[in-house]
Amino acid sequence: MKDFVISGSVFQDGEMKKGTFSTLKGKFVDESTSSNMEGTLISAPINFHTHLGDSFIGIEPEGDIEEIVGPGGFKIRALNEAKPSLIKSYIVKSVEFMRERGTAAFFDFRESGIKGLRLAPVLDGITGFFLTRPNTPQEIDPLIDRSAGFGMSAISDYDFSYLEGLSKAAHGKGKLFALHFSEKKRENVRRLLALGPDFVIHCIEASDSDLEELRRLDIPVSITPRSNIFHGKRPDYSRLFRRGLTVTLGTDNVFITEPDILAEAEFLYRYQRKLNRLSPEQVLSAITDNPRRVMKKLNIKMNEEKFLFFPNEFLTPYQLVTRPNYFPKILIIKRSNGITFFPSKH
Repeated sequence: MKDFVISGSVFQDGEMKKGTFSTLKGKFVDESTSSNMEGTLISAPINFHTHLGDSFIGIEPEGDIEEIVGPGGFKIRALNEAKPSLIKSYIVKSVEFMRERGTAAFFDFRESGIKGLRLAPVLDGITGFFLTRPNTPQEIDPLIDRSAGFGMSAISDYDFSYLEGLSKAAHGKGKLFALHFSEKKRENVRRLLALGPDFVIHCIEASDSDLEELRRLDIPVSITPRSNIFHGKRPDYSRLFRRGLTVTLGTDNVFITEPDILAEAEFLYRYQRKLNRLSPEQVLSAITDNPRRVMKKLNIKMNEEKFLFFPNEFLTPYQLVTRPNYFPKILIIKRSNGITFFPSKH
């Protein structure tokens, strides 16, 4: 199909707007333009933080964050002991899960060096950005050439000069450098800023002054509420929004939380409602507008744009956030040769 034009409600720039919208042009058009259908349209959500390699793990983990996902912890031991074919089969399963639910793109932190990157599947109908993690200095150049960049764990997990070298290598090739920050405990924000991260994960133990520094330098933060809760953390995520940070959402480790970014947004809204409320618009923006804003700033693009369309329903952000799988939806993909669309399985 050359174009798919909808008449109705479109979530854009943090609010629900009424009008006639061309998915091919990605903007509102004159209302005299004939539309294909009426309903509600949103940009397909983007999952800004996954760990797909651990999807195969079926044993309940015990211990604190460090013991479960830290260096040499439960997850890393499981990855080292598992057959590559098993790991890859579950990575494929997770990618298919995200694609069928309408996820447009995901950012995956790929452990296990070159071995881990080799397990990244060929993608279709979804864009994946794989950020790797060298096991040895010898893996740095091969990995940076074949991936979207480096995605590291906490600053305290490494010699700082090593992280400086990785940041320099990534940015020297125009690739991304990202890392976890203040997840288990507060970390030194000055050391973080010296690394020039393109975005950071968590920040739940960061102080208000730390968050102000991130805001000042326009460093985006991706949060993973369900994973944090699993590990016993109970942060107030509204702090990040109130500070004016660009906040995105991720689902983190698959062996802890299935990679359904719409469900992540639903959880965040419910969790915050009687703590310090986040509006449905703020939550919806964190999986639609904000990720695209970050990607534009970082000059990275998806293979194709994707929308979720809810036919014959004129929905509010509240309905979309609290009942993301209640209303039948159609996945719309904008490719160079036109528009394709098909019903979602969920």
